[in-house]
Amino acid sequence: MLPASEPVRITAKRIGLDAPVEAVGTAKDGSVALPPDPGRAGWYTGSATPGDRGNAILAAHLDSTSGPAAFYSLGALRHGDRITVERQDGRDAHFTVTAIHVYAKSSVPSETVYGPTAHPQLTLITCADWDAAAKEYRANLVITAHPAKSNDAAPVRRTTDQGWR
Repeated sequence: MLPASEPVRITAKRIGLDAPVEAVGTAKDGSVALPPDPGRAGWYTGSATPGDRGNAILAAHLDSTSGPAAFYSLGALRHGDRITVERQDGRDAHFTVTAIHVYAKSSVPSETVYGPTAHPQLTLITCADWDAAAKEYRANLVITAHPAKSNDAAPVRRTTDQGWR
């Protein structure tokens, strides 16, 4: 388990996911807000930080009017895939995908998706199931990941002459 530190980037090499992360709160309707830039993921500040005890929630757009967005490739993740979250303290939190669910927007199990956990967990959320007639998404894709095995997931401390990339 890692100490608290805000996430700055999320990557999943197998699917080409590489997006900066910014802090977000809640939207006017009470849902997790999304960053205004569709190329960024949002870390919900009401959740744990990745690698720390608890449920770290990151949400991002699937697409935008200009094309694919930060979580466009999220649907290609599979059980066992690796996800890395770079943190502000220079340490990486490594996760392995353990569950993939698509929930109708009207029946997302809030406690399961957003609720606290006793151990580190990463929850990624984006839209799914485009309804062309209504011009809206009908569902959410929810990816759950847990810390990678300790023998291959030792935290990495990044340092560069230029500081953070």
